Amino acid sequence: MQYLKEDIQEKILHIAEEVFSEKGYKDASMREIASRSGITVSNIYHYFTNKDEIFRTILKPVLNELYAKIYSHDANQMTIDVFISSDFQQASVQEYIDLVSGHRIRLRMLLFQAQGSSLENFRAEYTDAMTRTIFVFFQGMKQKYPHLNIGITDFFIHLNTVWLFALLEELVLHHVKKEEMQKFIAEYIAFETAGWKELMNA
Repeated sequence: MQYLKEDIQEKILHIAEEVFSEKGYKDASMREIASRSGITVSNIYHYFTNKDEIFRTILKPVLNELYAKIYSHDANQMTIDVFISSDFQQASVQEYIDLVSGHRIRLRMLLFQAQGSSLENFRAEYTDAMTRTIFVFFQGMKQKYPHLNIGITDFFIHLNTVWLFALLEELVLHHVKKEEMQKFIAEYIAFETAGWKELMNA
């Protein structure tokens, strides 16, 4: 029976995700991935350059969603309602629920099991990128709404992203049920929104 290239790739990724989830990136081996998938190591290299490429391919969906949160901070597309709109808050809550519910295992791999991979410093790199983006976002909002206070320290903006990762880590580690997660995230979003509103005089 002849398998399509896409089928073989999916099989490799499926087995590799199991191995990475069990052992973490550093202790996972191409030999074990090959053994479990029934595909030779040399054949795996026809589909993926190395172990790191496999790891990044598995995590691509969750990476895309996380980076989408950075790109969503566009002053040209947002209004001051972002600080007061219940619809915006509800949408934010649902985004986080979907992120954790849909990618719990991959989030755990990214946040706790990426040592030795090209993503081992992801948290710091993402935090820096978010800090820069928020700074530009605030400047854009200031142009639209001159009364806003944007004299907020970079370090506070940095900490805000650190707190986001703390939230994700706790939700992933403690296997919070969806109903509890919804309440907890709603509280977090309400607290965060009220804080930014107060700081920025929105």
